Amino acid sequence: MIFFSLGKLIMVISMEKQYLFLDAAKSFKKSKILVGKKRKGEQIVYHYHVLERDKEHVKKEAGDYFMISFTDSILEKQPLFIEKEFQRIIRTFLRKYHKDHPILVIGLGNSSLNCDAFGSMVTRNMIATNHYHDFLTIPKVALFNPDVISKTGISSFKLVQMVVKDLKPDLIIFLDSLVTREYASLNRVIEISDAGIIPGGALKTNKEINQNTFHIPILSIGIPFLYQSEEGILGSAFLDLELSKLSQMIAESLNQVILF
Repeated sequence: MIFFSLGKLIMVISMEKQYLFLDAAKSFKKSKILVGKKRKGEQIVYHYHVLERDKEHVKKEAGDYFMISFTDSILEKQPLFIEKEFQRIIRTFLRKYHKDHPILVIGLGNSSLNCDAFGSMVTRNMIATNHYHDFLTIPKVALFNPDVISKTGISSFKLVQMVVKDLKPDLIIFLDSLVTREYASLNRVIEISDAGIIPGGALKTNKEINQNTFHIPILSIGIPFLYQSEEGILGSAFLDLELSKLSQMIAESLNQVILF
């Protein structure tokens, strides 16, 4: 991994991540997959529903995709707007998928690189309860950070597979950094989807994780902390503060929705 300073941006060499759904969705003119678009001041919430027959057209897996897009001003002055909308969406998915078994929350990415550490930073601030066997009324939450294959020598898919086999959760929540081709979306969109995920998407050693491969509902939560430009993959030079704020927001919201 190599970094070059470019003023407000930092160039990042060799980073394999999934792209923000909203990048492609903006080009779907009059698309029927757009279920709803709600604007509240400088915050916009998009909901896209991709059917099996739409997969070839949109180049995305079938499922529901929610995007919360917000400005600097909203993040600084009205973060509760973002939290409220995020919690509403997560509750909708929990009502649909979560029963009585544990929820497994997985932080993907390289914990040593801030632009890829979103997942591990969220789980670091979440509350694990799966080991409290005496408190039967508390929902069971287990946390796991598989890190990257260059550190472990084992693909994320294999590591997740082993944990799932032992834990037997009824829902898996993945957290990962994304890439965007829209500069305005950098650090400013939260994507929530039940369509599955491919850890280290461009690496042949990793396989897609979805409801078909694991027979368990999958939620993925991502924020684009990387920007694809003509020069290459870039990250914000002010990443540390925003990463800390957003990861803390997501962690607290998940704690609130799942446990309380």
